[in-house]
Amino acid sequence: MRIVKKPEERKAEMVAAAAKLFAQQGFVRTSVAEIVSAVDVAKGLFYYYFTTKDDMVKAVVEGYCSYLGTVAGQIADGEGTGLEKFDRLLSHEAWQQCFTTPLIADLCLPQHAALYTDMCDRVYAHMGPALEKMAAQAMRENGGDAQTSARLAGVGLYGFMMMARRGDMDMKTAREMVYRLLGAEQKQA
Repeated sequence: MRIVKKPEERKAEMVAAAAKLFAQQGFVRTSVAEIVSAVDVAKGLFYYYFTTKDDMVKAVVEGYCSYLGTVAGQIADGEGTGLEKFDRLLSHEAWQQCFTTPLIADLCLPQHAALYTDMCDRVYAHMGPALEKMAAQAMRENGGDAQTSARLAGVGLYGFMMMARRGDMDMKTAREMVYRLLGAEQKQA
């Protein structure tokens, strides 16, 4: 017997299935057939909700970026100094995954530059306000100009993502650069 679900529920199921598959094997090696098979729907339903597989990639990235934004917001609103908050964010498992999932590896391929740029815009849209808040706090605490925090947060985040794409950024380097940008000495590990 066919199960009828609300359109937004069915679409969310497909996005969740794709997210799981993309995290395991990347989107390059994931077919639309695998996605629809995972939720037991006809292939035509995929194309009812998504024009292309790239649209599905954007939906998965949107969900992930929304989650990162929530995490960053909770950290920004929490206790601690601005630098302690950046440490918590950079140490969070969700952020760590940014450098290790097959999805991100696929986005870093030259032929997917437009999708990577779209991801960068989504990351900043969701994380920008929290990063600006943490940067302003850290700048104030370290005697810097808190007014420049928005620019620092934006330039820093885009720069980190572009360097990560080229393979020139890891979490240790990111942490060191955050401290330098915010005018603080690197904490001894």
